[in-house]
Amino acid sequence: MKRHAQLPKPRGSLSRFLGYMAPYWGLFAAGTVAMLAATGAKLALPLILQQVIDKAIPAGDMSLMLRYALSYLGLIAFMAVGTYFQTMLIVRLGLSVVTKIKEDLFSHLLTLPVSYFDKHQVGELMARVENDTEKAKNIFSETGVMLISNVAYFVGVFLVLFSKNPNATGVMLIPLPFLMFAFIFVFDKLRPLYEKARKTYAKITAVATEFVQGIEVLQAFNRTEHASRRLEEASKEKRDVEIKAGLVEYSFMGVLRFMAGTLFLVLIIRLIAPGIFQGALTVGALLVFIEYGMTLFEPLFSIGENIRGIQQARVALGRVFGIMDELPEPKGSGASPSFSQEIEFRNVSFSYKDGEPVLDNVSFTVKKGQTLALVGASGSGKTTTVSLLCRFYPIGSGTILVDGRDLTEIDLHAWRRTIGLVLQDVYLFPGTILENVRVYDDAIHEPDVFAALKTVHAADFVRRLPNDVRTSLHERGSNLSMGEKQLLSFARAVAFDADIVIMDEATASVDVATERRIQKSMADMLKGRTAIIVAHRLSSILKADKILFFKDGRIIAQGTHEELLSSLPEYGELVRLQFPDLDAERTADGAQTAETVA
Repeated sequence: MKRHAQLPKPRGSLSRFLGYMAPYWGLFAAGTVAMLAATGAKLALPLILQQVIDKAIPAGDMSLMLRYALSYLGLIAFMAVGTYFQTMLIVRLGLSVVTKIKEDLFSHLLTLPVSYFDKHQVGELMARVENDTEKAKNIFSETGVMLISNVAYFVGVFLVLFSKNPNATGVMLIPLPFLMFAFIFVFDKLRPLYEKARKTYAKITAVATEFVQGIEVLQAFNRTEHASRRLEEASKEKRDVEIKAGLVEYSFMGVLRFMAGTLFLVLIIRLIAPGIFQGALTVGALLVFIEYGMTLFEPLFSIGENIRGIQQARVALGRVFGIMDELPEPKGSGASPSFSQEIEFRNVSFSYKDGEPVLDNVSFTVKKGQTLALVGASGSGKTTTVSLLCRFYPIGSGTILVDGRDLTEIDLHAWRRTIGLVLQDVYLFPGTILENVRVYDDAIHEPDVFAALKTVHAADFVRRLPNDVRTSLHERGSNLSMGEKQLLSFARAVAFDADIVIMDEATASVDVATERRIQKSMADMLKGRTAIIVAHRLSSILKADKILFFKDGRIIAQGTHEELLSSLPEYGELVRLQFPDLDAERTADGAQTAETVA
């Protein structure tokens, strides 16, 4: 099978994320203004305290002190309002951007080939669609704006202190380059750990999803403890990675906080106190230096936390955009399908893995209106053949022709609309029977759905349900029997008025009585349609116009039931195994066999 290449990545994850933000720059600007206003108010608070100590207290002026107190309270209220508007605007921005990313991601997932989903577990994909995008949201709803806020506060503190005492401020900032280098170095080392943690989280989600979906099997075979151990192993792996990352991060941050706390306070007093004794600085100025000095490195620590959040978001965004860079299914040249004569497989070969061929030089033709049956042992290539006809996979070599036109040149979606696919494993969506039969296509009206149900002899059991076609189904249709679910899948093909009906082991899971009901309606259902039937149970294909017998990826014989029965021992043995009560001479009469079995 040809492997899907990835699209080139002209831009990094963050620049692509910023591209999604383009329609919302107004929100970002308004949120930034509110954030800067709140930061300005926070910077002004120690300056008011300085005025209280240096002016109001020495003068004994209670009126002046009250005005400063009211100003202080007013700034706190202003800061609270600014923070509120900042939070509201930025959260709205983050949600808007991430919602758009989720929409694009899910829409792109729907365009990917079946081969992609063969290689990725459902839980892993759900972790990327939901959790990774939510992690990316923090860039603007929390991390990104706080980074700007912390940088603004740090610069503001530096400017105020520099205006008070340039020399002392210069000495205080000497450690800054070393601290920044240490931040960059440590968080660069942490990034691989964050990426591994995200991968293990996706693994946990995948394991949990798969086991929950198969809970009946686990309980029936008493393997719930095994499932618990598997999930525990995945959880321990994530725990170990996060402990390692946390140990490195918080050890480093703890050392820095100690240096910027007690030791830095001693440095401030040592630098400022002589100026007070000499009368060059006031006690209020010392208070400003202590207030700002003690918080000078707090925004720096917060910047480190913000960088960590951005690193984690970059990892998440890389995983999200990694899916969006996957090539979608080739849609063809846009030509409309025109099937009026025949479909031809011409020397088609295919393999899921290199060096392990599943189909080997397969050639056959099915005429319009014919019923073609594919039989043979499991793994012989029957289902793969119909999957290639549905264009779920690109063929390895050879050609599939529809009325002489290469199938890859026909518009993909238009081609699939001509096909009604009925599988052995029926998937029913959450919702009503009506929604499931018409697969959410409102263009198919309720009378059309009833007509389809009647054609496949499903109308009677549907009418017995509490709300008829509007009866809600449990997850995967668990409130219906296997046979009833299969009948609904037949009704889908009829409701969509498909020109080509493909049935892949469609009657394998139904009981004999249900199979007989389906066979009775088969002639009406397939009237005027081309049918391709993959079957192990021969009772459904004895009257087929042509039967292809597959073995090891090749067609070793083809013909009618009678022709294969007389010429191919393998087919004769298959018939005898399924109809042991019929003698060979009676079985050779296909029409009589079909009538007897039905």
